[in-house]
Amino acid sequence: MPPESTPLSEPTSALSRRNRLLVAGQLWLLEIAALALLCGEYIEAARPETLRGWFFLEGGRFSCAASLSLLPGLLCLAAAALLAARHALALCCAVLWSLALFLVYVDTRIYGIFRYHFNGLVWNVLTTPGADEAVQISRGEITTVVLALAALVPLQFAAFLALWRWTTRRLARALPPLAVARPGLAWTFVLVPNMLLVAGVYAWADLERDPHVMAFARVYPLYPRLTIKRFAQDTLGIQMKERPEVDMPKSGILLEYPKCAPVLDERAPRPNIVMIVIDSLRADMLVPAVMPETSALAERGRVYRDHLSTGNATRFGLFGMLYGLHGSYWKPVYDEHRSPVLVDALLERGYDMRALTSASWDFPEFRSTLWVKVEAAAEDRLPSTRAGGRDDGVAARFEEWLAGREDDERPFFAFLMLDAPHGRYWFPEGHDVFRPYAEDVEFLKLSEGAAPDKIELLFNRYRNSVHYADAMVGSMLDSLRRHGEFEETLLVVTGDHGEEFFDHGFWGHTSNFTRAQVHVPFVLAGPSVPPGVEQRPTSHLDLPTTLLELLGADPKLREGWTLGANLLAPPAERTRVVSGWDSLGVHVGDAIFEVPMASYGGAGIAVYDQRWQRVFDDEAVLARDARVLGTLAIECRRFLR
Repeated sequence: MPPESTPLSEPTSALSRRNRLLVAGQLWLLEIAALALLCGEYIEAARPETLRGWFFLEGGRFSCAASLSLLPGLLCLAAAALLAARHALALCCAVLWSLALFLVYVDTRIYGIFRYHFNGLVWNVLTTPGADEAVQISRGEITTVVLALAALVPLQFAAFLALWRWTTRRLARALPPLAVARPGLAWTFVLVPNMLLVAGVYAWADLERDPHVMAFARVYPLYPRLTIKRFAQDTLGIQMKERPEVDMPKSGILLEYPKCAPVLDERAPRPNIVMIVIDSLRADMLVPAVMPETSALAERGRVYRDHLSTGNATRFGLFGMLYGLHGSYWKPVYDEHRSPVLVDALLERGYDMRALTSASWDFPEFRSTLWVKVEAAAEDRLPSTRAGGRDDGVAARFEEWLAGREDDERPFFAFLMLDAPHGRYWFPEGHDVFRPYAEDVEFLKLSEGAAPDKIELLFNRYRNSVHYADAMVGSMLDSLRRHGEFEETLLVVTGDHGEEFFDHGFWGHTSNFTRAQVHVPFVLAGPSVPPGVEQRPTSHLDLPTTLLELLGADPKLREGWTLGANLLAPPAERTRVVSGWDSLGVHVGDAIFEVPMASYGGAGIAVYDQRWQRVFDDEAVLARDARVLGTLAIECRRFLR
């Protein structure tokens, strides 16, 4: 809290330390007001249904602004105590506050698109080598952001000098304290009481398990959540409302994966396996107009109409697809550099391995997970052969690799990742079949939503990129035919996750667990695969099971190494689990449970409908499906010790 100062008449350009602190404190109050205005961006999509929920949101704006201001405010006070020169102090404060406002503004843009804040996922993107391949921001947007930051500094500099002159004149006239805008009064009688009151509303809602307040617990970044459950129960004797919880494993627990490795029958066939994964592929793209090559393959293979990815991001979609585990296992697998059982078993059977992508295997960290035992066979950043393209290089390298194999009698496993429909939706000339389309993807504008005509332009650009990726699928299937391998190859074509176009108020992926973001096409074709259409619910978890059991693994030992079922005999009904960065989405009937993982300090299990609208009256739903949540807890611990 800024300290009080005593009135001193000192109209010079070098005020005393106390009055420099006074000016810095006055600027701090102005910045809190600016931050509160910015925080209004967070609540545009919130629709409080109770007075308590409304107060928590509106009062929380100023509490959040005060919390966000603490670090830059205290640093500016320290500068005021040390720097006597007016312009040096003004520049220091201008830079600190400009940076603070800029970071909060960027966070509002992130929240506007994805409904999460500058969190571990964003930090991972910024700090992991290869992330620039996954997140492609245009030069124009980078220029806009840099210019905005540069413009803030002189504005802040001018504001500080204006406050300096205003305060100097009033101190010279020996005006009463209220006429000099004492920051300590604002903190004592307005800001701190508001923070305590809003924190009290949250604490009481937490005691009552009031979803009308708890639903908004993540609206604001770095918002301190006061809970008094233990005090209320132990000291005041208040009986808490019981709600189902999932006892997720804590960090630092070691893996026990697999409990028993599958053994492949040496008498079983050894077909080639080719997995083609298209980034950000929605299920409704599997139609001849958009994906003619994959649709033709589907006619002779098996199509899965109700297939969910294991993640709303590439990290967890591919993780579930190769490991057959929930995304809650990502961290221990990554920490221990544990290879997938699927890859281990194929190596044991003598398979030639290759993993190709135009993106990067460094982000996410697949060289330390999926391909840790075959890192030399994992090739990435393969350049396109056409301007505007993205994946021509993958198709060309696959053809080259097939032609150069020394032992063509040896079976092979090829994992081919196509990246065109990710991020900015790449496609070269000749694939602009859906018109008109957006010339580029503008992330800053998308953070404010989009009108229906703009969404259609963006969607057409996306469909063109999918059409291009599908042509690369056709090229790689032709390579198999040319080398006489097509008929002896198990083929999989699918997506790592979906892509939303404001179906439920969001764009892209990683922001929710609706079908727009996790329902993907899935085509399986080749030896021992009966053609047809499968309507039963399936998951990426099921792919390792299916492949290894086709190669002779014993189905009775399945639970010793995977959580998946067999795609050729899936259960008629099931619960499917989808992973995000810090939570799991559990699809149970028409509901989606959002279950926090161990690393996440959220507000407990939340229930949503399929449109990602919060179900406030959720006690009956949670009670009905308590068994499902208990099973989830067991599954998330099965391969830990």
